[in-house]
Amino acid sequence: MEPVTRRDPRDLDLDKRIARLTAWVVGTDQGRPCSVGDLIAAAGDNPRTVARSILRSDGGKAELTNILFKARLDGEACPDAAALAARIVNGAIDPQSIDGFAADRSGLALILIPSAIAGLGLAGGLSPYLAVLIIGAGWYLGWRVLRRHNEPHHHDPG
Repeated sequence: MEPVTRRDPRDLDLDKRIARLTAWVVGTDQGRPCSVGDLIAAAGDNPRTVARSILRSDGGKAELTNILFKARLDGEACPDAAALAARIVNGAIDPQSIDGFAADRSGLALILIPSAIAGLGLAGGLSPYLAVLIIGAGWYLGWRVLRRHNEPHHHDPG
């Protein structure tokens, strides 16, 4: 009988998380966007190796804080390296953690609340045409919020 092995949850989608971490734009340097991967490479390290270490270790946020603290973008230091590092690591691990939860809740609320109001209105004698209009408007706005949130975008540090 072979031993039962469990995959470390930190390895799930590790390549995608590494890609998100190294692609995270932290600012500009001489007019060009500068990502976490660029900062790591400028320090003379392999971005994938360092990103893997950041994502797989308990001290990953501190390691990224150190990188951000040493970095100079357009001659300026990172104003709050620890907070930015936490936001970047959390966003690389779970893109929904940045602001996705609020956007998802807002989108779902825009879909569900008008539907509930229309349902109660129908029970109270509201015109079915008006109920469909209310539900349709809620669905349209809700899906726009959800779709806009899920489009790829660059992250800015502020």
